[in-house]
Amino acid sequence: MTGVRGFALRVCEWIVRLASVNGLWIGFSLLGGLIGGCFPALQAMFVVMKKWCMNEEEFPLVQTFFDEWKRSFWRANKIGYTVLGIGAILILDYVIVMNMEFTGSQVIAAILVSCLVIYSLFLLFIGPAMVHFNNEAMFSFLKNVVLFSVASLPYALMMGVFLSLAAILFFLLPPAAVCFAGSLFAWITTHFNLKAFQQKNVLGMTKGAKV
Repeated sequence: MTGVRGFALRVCEWIVRLASVNGLWIGFSLLGGLIGGCFPALQAMFVVMKKWCMNEEEFPLVQTFFDEWKRSFWRANKIGYTVLGIGAILILDYVIVMNMEFTGSQVIAAILVSCLVIYSLFLLFIGPAMVHFNNEAMFSFLKNVVLFSVASLPYALMMGVFLSLAAILFFLLPPAAVCFAGSLFAWITTHFNLKAFQQKNVLGMTKGAKV
């Protein structure tokens, strides 16, 4: 179907999709007791989002989500808590340095701020990258995602713009955040990450990637 009606149907279809996968993300996070289930559910959501963004539509949603949640359980938790720990250490170090007065504290604070900026960029790419590069050793994977994030600044800026608009929407309509916050974040980051991956594929930088 084409025209305005086709466009409206497509928008409605995506609203249902985003609400459905957001519900699955919350449900499977709770299934793992949040602490154990959140990161595998996050990876499963990115797997589903990648399929939709690549126009792969004929698959069983719940079964696919559950299979990926189960398959990635240990790896997703290992990477998720490592990334969470790195962020906590950076923030804690920054707070400590800012509350101490010693020679060179401003320089160290500036270095930590730079690290936090790179860490923020890294968070925009880590989810889709876990799906796209799912066979690499963890240290190599994290290092490559950091390099990829720094090399993909234009895409990071575009993600920042759209995520800011989403944040404004959720601020104005708080109930929408419950239904769409996770899935909308996954959709925006997956959409722009795939464009970045495609560009790097042209340059031969994503050898071995799973598409």
